[in-house]
Amino acid sequence: VTKTKRRYQEYEVTAELAAEIEQRSRESGTYGKLARSIAPEIFGMEDVKKALLLQLVGASTRRMGDGMKIRGDLHMCLMGDPGVAKSQLLKHVARLAPRGVYTTGKGSSGVGLTASVLKDQFTGELVLEGGALVLADQGVCCIDEFDKMRPEDRVAIHEAMEQQTISVAKA
Repeated sequence: VTKTKRRYQEYEVTAELAAEIEQRSRESGTYGKLARSIAPEIFGMEDVKKALLLQLVGASTRRMGDGMKIRGDLHMCLMGDPGVAKSQLLKHVARLAPRGVYTTGKGSSGVGLTASVLKDQFTGELVLEGGALVLADQGVCCIDEFDKMRPEDRVAIHEAMEQQTISVAKA
C-alpha cells in the first residue's frame, strides 16, 4: 500500500488497473492481505487493521427518497491497554490516507481542531485558519490520547462529526 496525495475521487482508473482490481476481487483472502499491509511491522491485531482499512475506504453517501442524506464517513474509537501500538497504527493510517492528519488530544484545543480567526500580519484583515479537522476534510483525522483532552475541547468536535460542518463565531 502506497500513498499518493490525491483524493480518492481523483484517481484515474486505467484499463490495466481495472483488470487488476477485478482479478484481485475474485481471489480469496484479499481483505486480509490488504489489512495486513497496514503497518506490517506491527504483528497481529488483524481485526483492528481490518477496521482501519474500512475507515480508510469509507462508504458511499446515500440520498434517501425523502431527501435525507446518509453520510458514508465512518467514525472510529480505538481503545486498548497501554503499549499495544495504538498510536503507531494511527500514525501509519494518517500517513497513508490522502488527506490524513495526526494530532494528540493532550496538546489540542477545540480551536486547534476546528478553526481559529487570526489577524493577517501583512493586510491586517481577519482570516480563518483551519485546524486538524478542516485539514483532514474528505480524509482521516487521527486524534491520539482523546481521553486527555479537556471536556470543553471535546465538545468542539461534535458538530464536525455529526453535521460535517464547522461554525465559527467571532464577536
